[in-house]
Order: sequence, then structure tokens, then C-alpha cells
Amino acid sequence: MELALLYLYSYLIGSVPTAYIIGRLVKGIDIRHYGSGNVGGTNVFFHVGKRWIVPHGLFELFVKGASPIWIGILLLDLEVEGPAGSWTINYVFGFDRTSAALAGASLLSIVGHNWSVFLKFQGGRGLAVATGAFSAMAFYQLWIFVAGSLMGWYFFRNSATVILVSLLLLPLWTFLMGQPSTVVWYCSGVLGLVVLKRLTANGMPKSKEISTYKILLNRLLRDRDVDSREEWIYRVPNATGDGAT
Repeated sequence: MELALLYLYSYLIGSVPTAYIIGRLVKGIDIRHYGSGNVGGTNVFFHVGKRWIVPHGLFELFVKGASPIWIGILLLDLEVEGPAGSWTINYVFGFDRTSAALAGASLLSIVGHNWSVFLKFQGGRGLAVATGAFSAMAFYQLWIFVAGSLMGWYFFRNSATVILVSLLLLPLWTFLMGQPSTVVWYCSGVLGLVVLKRLTANGMPKSKEISTYKILLNRLLRDRDVDSREEWIYRVPNATGDGAT
């Protein structure tokens, strides 16, 4: 029962559409109709305001990403026993940090973020949520991922491709480091969810001028439908409010 509650919490907290809520409260906009249509930090940065990245990022990292892990490891049940009212501390979950149970909770949080029940199963890419989970469950993997991404960005200046390659290599580095197999599979699960979300996006209309193959390749390698980054991230709703143009 405790594990089922943890999984339910993980999916629901992951489903909280932080970027969408910030866009509505701050600018009164539906962020899904701006830029990439992604319910994530990049759209907040460009279409709501740079300063709102901070509260957005903190919630994504530590509440959606790390809290399911922290709860699974540390949640305590305090009970009063005896006439003197002495306190007894009982561990309710107490899962091992590298257990399959915690890996499942973290992946469910990413699933909730990417396919939110509150947004008709639209959402973000899950990178910030995964990064927060890494900080709580797989700290070495976090630094490997960050270092690989920064080095790749320094040399190639293409964040989408660099992040994809860093995630692709993460299960291999984890295996070579002798980490538990659960962590290896967890890293593979994160990669799979990120790739799946990139390819399916949020059901945005496909351009009639670009082939489906080209769109899928752009989504996988560039995390956008079109070649031009500026054209993609600065899109705004058309005059009728039917979505991005």
C-alpha cells in the first residue's frame, strides 16, 4: 500500500504543470501556444520572463524530481508510546537509494511531467525533473551528465544534440563505473522517456512544407520541428488564437 501511494504521489506531483501555471498567473497566456509549445523552462524563459526560471527550476528539480526519492528513503512515522509520552520513530518506506522501487517512482514523476493528466497528457521534456532525481538518487550520474553536456556545448554549441548524446552515454558510463544494474536501467529509462517525448512532442501541427521524416529527425536531434532555432522559439499565437504560427 505504501509503495502504491508513493507511485501515485510521484505521478501526480510530476503532472503539476509548473510552466503552464506560471504562464497563466504572470502573463495570462497558455504557454502551449508559444514557441515550441513545450511546457517547460525554455518557454518560460522566452515568453514569460527570465526571472521566473528560478521558481520554475526549483520546483521542477526538488519537488517534482527529488521529492519522490527523498520520501521513499526518509519518510518517518512518529508515534507516541508509554505514559511518559516518549517518541518512537518508525521507518515507513526506508527504501534503498538504488532500489527498483525508487527508480520506478522517479520514472513515474517524469512520465507525469511529460504527459500531465492536468493538461490532457501534454507536458514538457522531463530533463529538469530527471536532473533533480539524479541529485537525490544517482549523484555521480548527475555530475557525469552535467559535465558531458557542458563540454559538448563548449565544443559544438548545440544543446539539444549534446544533451541527447550525454543521456545516451549515461547508461554506459554507469555500467563501467560498476554501479548497480538498477541505476543502469534507470538511466536507460530516462533516456527512453526523453526520446519518446521529443519524437511525439505535444501534438503540435506539422509543417506541410517539411516531410515527416525531416520533422522526426529534427525533433530527435534538435528538439524542434524546423531548422531555424529563432523561428521555433519565438513563435506566437496567430490573430485568431488558434495556436502557434
